[in-house]
Amino acid sequence: MPFDYGSGHINPAAAIDPGLIYDYDTNNLIDFLCSYGASVAQLKNLTGTPVYCKNPPIPSYNFNYPSIGVFNMSGNVSVYRTVTYVGEGPTVYYSKLQVITGVRSWVYPNVLRFSKSGEKLTYRIDFVPYKSSNGSFQFGSLTWRNDVHMVRSPIAVNVASV
Repeated sequence: MPFDYGSGHINPAAAIDPGLIYDYDTNNLIDFLCSYGASVAQLKNLTGTPVYCKNPPIPSYNFNYPSIGVFNMSGNVSVYRTVTYVGEGPTVYYSKLQVITGVRSWVYPNVLRFSKSGEKLTYRIDFVPYKSSNGSFQFGSLTWRNDVHMVRSPIAVNVASV
């Protein structure tokens, strides 16, 4: 799975009824820029007002984005995501993790139970590397599925050391 694969092709009919969404706003963008060392001056140039980074900055792998990427993994890493249910009535989503070479992974909880539209739930993926990827990335995915929807998140990890 190369990096240009993404989360999927645009399907206009499915976009109207996605099932789950990953909220991402300007605060997440600021956190992303801070994780790469943006200065107060650079952020002010972008926003027009002084903005200060969290200390320590949020790791880039923990931004609430559908795709999951961990670069230079050294030891165990936990990644968090929050999804919002946008559908009718209660529903249950089941997870399926595609195996990533050299990394054991688990998702908690592995079942998301929503009682109503607009409800937000957070899940965690634990990555435990057991083999270095020798500078390259290894790929997998997490798919959430209910009776109607399938929501897929590609995963890319680069294991620097175990």
